[in-house]
Amino acid sequence: MADGTNSPLSSLSIDYVDDPAVVFRVAWYAVSFRPGVYLTEYAEPESKSFQGKASFSVGVGEEALEATISIEEGASHIQIDASGPTEDQVQSFLKDTSEVINGALDKYRVQETEQKSRVRRALVAKTCWDRLVYLILKKQPLTEIYYQIAHGREMMIKATEGDDLHPITLSTSGWLSTVEPLPREEPLPGNLSTALAKKSVEWKRDTVEVIQRYL
Repeated sequence: MADGTNSPLSSLSIDYVDDPAVVFRVAWYAVSFRPGVYLTEYAEPESKSFQGKASFSVGVGEEALEATISIEEGASHIQIDASGPTEDQVQSFLKDTSEVINGALDKYRVQETEQKSRVRRALVAKTCWDRLVYLILKKQPLTEIYYQIAHGREMMIKATEGDDLHPITLSTSGWLSTVEPLPREEPLPGNLSTALAKKSVEWKRDTVEVIQRYL
């Protein structure tokens, strides 16, 4: 996804022994947990073997680095491709991201079953909030936006079950009530889409805090 001004594409491959869906979402988290990162493309086709691909714009000072993660279950590795303003920035990004992925997977492997379940759900919720912003920016129909809010809300309720009521639970409920009466096949009105995009940034931040309890 380089735009001609970025450095040549650099790649990194990380082997894994875990559930590929978990690895994909851990890598998604590792690339996008910092502020100023936006999803620009994603695909997770339904098939017997897991496949996933997601691309991001990553803020680097006043410029942007482009990164893509991709995984196919049969390959037993996840690949990260990146291009950016300078080769040094790209290599630093790949190194940092690799360390976050490997460190997170090491922590995930030693969790109890219940903790693994919680963090898996929080990781799914994180992808929902990123997808939500992507869909809003693409002016997609409310049906798709509604699904991401509802699914992210469900995952966060399960990820924080037994804790004090998480603020995301309340605010997502309010947003579902707000958008539910609107036409499902049309994009959100401009004022609501801007407010929801801003709110989703808060949801991403709060979800990252939950993930970091475990990873």
